[in-house]
Amino acid sequence: MIIESILTTLSPEGRINIAPMGVEWGDDTLVLKPFLETTTFRNVRDTRVAVVNLTDDVLIFARAAIANPEFPTHPASHIRGVVLDAACSWRELEVGTIDDSPPRSRIDTNVVHRGTLREFIGFNRARNAVLEAAILSTRTHLLPADEIRTDFRRLQVIVDKTAGPREREAMALLTDYVQDKLHGAAVR
Repeated sequence: MIIESILTTLSPEGRINIAPMGVEWGDDTLVLKPFLETTTFRNVRDTRVAVVNLTDDVLIFARAAIANPEFPTHPASHIRGVVLDAACSWRELEVGTIDDSPPRSRIDTNVVHRGTLREFIGFNRARNAVLEAAILSTRTHLLPADEIRTDFRRLQVIVDKTAGPREREAMALLTDYVQDKLHGAAVR
């Protein structure tokens, strides 16, 4: 099963990278599959550690999908890494094996520590819609523009009906980003 998460990694020099990632979930092992050209892949390959953060704040997913945002963090407990302050829970990982066959790597990891900061409230329909829009925004170079526009219009209806302020802000951010990526053509 794939769980949508926010992966935090550090470069060897200590620069924080925050990226959304679907992670293959297991009890004591997780599988990461970052693309080879990403900062996430380079950081995990070079440091052999990462933190998987679980959060119900979709604005973090939206911002991380389109840039490397800064969010408050604190040091991980058992590895050289950071945990998002907005995480509900997290897993600290050490790399077991790396298969760097193109186009995506397969990184098998072992969970060395688990932590919890707060209760996971969950996702309503708007949060799910924003999460899907964030994923679409990372695929503008892979999917036909008309397909992305159609999906965004459908997702916007859900956000309009069920969102709170944070979900509306996240969807607006993603809509503007995708519109720019699709060369100014209206997404709404």
